[in-house]
Amino acid sequence: MKIATKTLVTLLIVTVVTLSSNSFVSAMSDTARRSEHRLMRITKKHDRKLELQAEILGISTEQLREELKTSTFDQVLKKHGFADRDAFRTAMIGKIKDELKKRGWSDEKMQRVVEKRLKRLYHKNA
Repeated sequence: MKIATKTLVTLLIVTVVTLSSNSFVSAMSDTARRSEHRLMRITKKHDRKLELQAEILGISTEQLREELKTSTFDQVLKKHGFADRDAFRTAMIGKIKDELKKRGWSDEKMQRVVEKRLKRLYHKNA
């Protein structure tokens, strides 16, 4: 995977925040929709070549592009064995963590960085 480490950390943080907010907030609320939209926008920006998403789905990037031309992302997820976007995000977190571990990051370091960034985000929004 050719995604930069800093980008992987950003994706990890945003995915963790989105999953945690969706578990506490109903799927119909504005907050959940905003966080869903934000995650999709950030994922599109940082995974422009669809490398990460294709790797999680177990297909090539070319095949994913072709499937997205004719189907929605949710249909593609179901076709490849994911019940919903939350299941896909959980797999994304695992894939990102595995990739960071390959690059020399420990679980403790990932946890510290996520907590530090979340603290900054919550102080900024308060």
